[in-house]
Amino acid sequence: MRASGTVHAEPAFAVDAPNYRVNFWVQSSSGRAWSLDAFVLTEVASAAEAIAWAHEHAEGRRFELFAEVHAEPVEAFEVPRTSALIRLLGENPNVGVPVLIGTFRKV
Repeated sequence: MRASGTVHAEPAFAVDAPNYRVNFWVQSSSGRAWSLDAFVLTEVASAAEAIAWAHEHAEGRRFELFAEVHAEPVEAFEVPRTSALIRLLGENPNVGVPVLIGTFRKV
C-alpha cells in the first residue's frame, strides 16, 4: 500500500447512504467451485453497520462486502442488480483458481 497526501477535492457526486452488497461464499467440497448467497443492505447508517451485519450473518462462511456506486431500488429476487460495486472487504474465492465444475462418465 502507498499513501500520498493530496489537496481536498470536490467530487462529481457523492452517495451519503449507499446500498451495500454482501456475498457469502460456501464450498460444498474441497476442489469444487464456491457458490454464493447474495444480499443487498439498504437504509444502512454506516459502513461499520454493514460490516457488523456481514459478520453476524456469516455463520462461518467467507464473505465479500461492497458499496453500490449508484442508488438502485430493491426489486424482486429475480431482477439482477446492475450498479457498479466498490469492494470494501473480502475476495471472490473463485477468481484465478481452476476448479472442477463437473465430470463426464461413460455410460
